[in-house]
Amino acid sequence: MTCTHTHTAVDVYTRQNRFDPTRTISLRAAWVREMNKRFRRLRGLINAAIIDQDCFGMMTTYMPPARKAFAFPRTSDKVAGFMNWLDTQVKEGMLEVKDIRQVGQGIDAAWTNKYVSDSYKRGVIRARDELKKGGFGVPSIEATGGIDASMSTPFHMDRVGALYTRVFSELKGITDAMDSQISQVLGQGLIDGDHPRLLARKLNSVISGKGRQTLGITDSLGRSISPERRARMLARTEVIRAHHQAIVQEYENWKVEGVEVMAEWVTAGYRVCPECQDLETGGPYTIEEVRNMIPAHPNCRCTTIPVKAKDSLKNL
Repeated sequence: MTCTHTHTAVDVYTRQNRFDPTRTISLRAAWVREMNKRFRRLRGLINAAIIDQDCFGMMTTYMPPARKAFAFPRTSDKVAGFMNWLDTQVKEGMLEVKDIRQVGQGIDAAWTNKYVSDSYKRGVIRARDELKKGGFGVPSIEATGGIDASMSTPFHMDRVGALYTRVFSELKGITDAMDSQISQVLGQGLIDGDHPRLLARKLNSVISGKGRQTLGITDSLGRSISPERRARMLARTEVIRAHHQAIVQEYENWKVEGVEVMAEWVTAGYRVCPECQDLETGGPYTIEEVRNMIPAHPNCRCTTIPVKAKDSLKNL
């Protein structure tokens, strides 16, 4: 498969949208800030439980009512008691699910849903705008009832629902791995007779990655990835995924209506990894081809713009 087309449209697009081709940097930053806030709160609760409240009964001075809450004779019981408590804190803070009103009915929704939904909406609007600019003859979002009307269509509802589930499952996987490591470090610390302050510091280093206690998970360069860093990576990556899925679905919706469209890959134009650079020069792609290609890797910043199939000089 040989590509002989030029990338003038992509080059112009990249110059106009340098650094943030998806225009979601503020949303990614907001999600990361919220992730950081929730992890800080969790680390603060661990400090309060072990040091301030002396939950293991290891301090000699009087503490608040929760003192010695897990001061069981056996280490295994201490670990189990603390981990049950920690599990509750993680569910309430990191995996928070609350009842919200939607279309007049109460539904359970994860706190992460709002970021996925926002990014998806931006993708739908962006796709429609790019189709109009590309001369595809589609109506504006406003002309078809606004973004809420578009989001209420079955195809978009199914896509965004699947994204909600994906993000929640991925975040739960991060916290489950974190809990497992915390349990190991806690058990060893109690056996070693660590002072409460040292024990709390060890547990918090598992979460933040600051210190020697880490999850034992590494990136492509062999660097340790802490739960906090993995969660931040998740936030940035899933914003791009939701944005891209919305764009592709909008292209697909109009393709059903007879609008023949293909997709050009667009990078940020700077600090681009070889993988994404190759993908940008390898297009244009069919909607089916590009649907699951972005994000190409964690922290990917790429997007697509529409190109008319008849204008493509790609030889198949």
